[in-house]
Amino acid sequence: MVSESVVKAMMEISALSFVLPVAFVILWRMWRRKSIVPSLTGVLVFITFGIILKSVPNMFFLAIDSPVSRFINGNIWVLAIFAGLMAGIFEETGRFVAFKIFLNKHDYRECAVAYGLGHGGVECMIVLGFSMIQNFAYAQLINAGQMADVYKDLPDENAINVFKELEEAIINLSLQDCIWAGVERISALVLQVSLSVLVFQAAKVEKKKYFLAIAIVLHTFIDIFAVLYQQGSLSIAVTEIIIMVYAVIVAIFAYKIYKQLPHNENGSTTGKKSWAYASMKYPSKDTGNNTSIQDNKDGQE
Repeated sequence: MVSESVVKAMMEISALSFVLPVAFVILWRMWRRKSIVPSLTGVLVFITFGIILKSVPNMFFLAIDSPVSRFINGNIWVLAIFAGLMAGIFEETGRFVAFKIFLNKHDYRECAVAYGLGHGGVECMIVLGFSMIQNFAYAQLINAGQMADVYKDLPDENAINVFKELEEAIINLSLQDCIWAGVERISALVLQVSLSVLVFQAAKVEKKKYFLAIAIVLHTFIDIFAVLYQQGSLSIAVTEIIIMVYAVIVAIFAYKIYKQLPHNENGSTTGKKSWAYASMKYPSKDTGNNTSIQDNKDGQE
């Protein structure tokens, strides 16, 4: 049997995983008075790059039986590094493509945060929201004693074993596990926004493309711990504390970068539109060029 407190927590956390990301996007849109397009772009890019495209190498190197897949799946550290690297490469590349191509006219720092809220928000809905809905549905079947009917419709013994493992996991799920899952998604959302700032700088600032590599490394590193937890090598409490601290450190790093980026479409504080500036690259502070942004604008005029 699954306790009523756990069943209730499943539905509450699932509801929050859908409501909070949408609320954050709307509040950011209202506060900063910027377009909602970056957030919607983040949703589409995560689904395309973070789920669909990433599934291709995962299928070839993890799912299909081969010497390579047996080697990767047989070594927990290789598996953790591979899974983290795939997530880092595909998601951060997707971000870079989004800022370079789809959001090429959104040259203001608020775009990075808006994109991150969309990217991380839909991840929260898919990873936590739908999984909690699934757990809730199976918990109802378990408490009603109807799992035996589910087993009758399964095609083979392997499928039955998979569902028995799922049933056991749901029965053993505690209230603390549900709460930690919610905390993990908050930390992940903070990380997604922070990484969006780093990749925004890589896409928009001259001679800062190496920040894309930094974002990939940072993304890969934290996903390693998530895989180690999934494989049973780390407890949920230790894993979530590591992710939480890591998210704060990366957020501080990203905030310092964010403060240096222009916060209006024309890169000034006047709010006056400058189409000449919009076609320019942001100058990097370490280029040795002492010409100011205003001088560049005057030269264009």
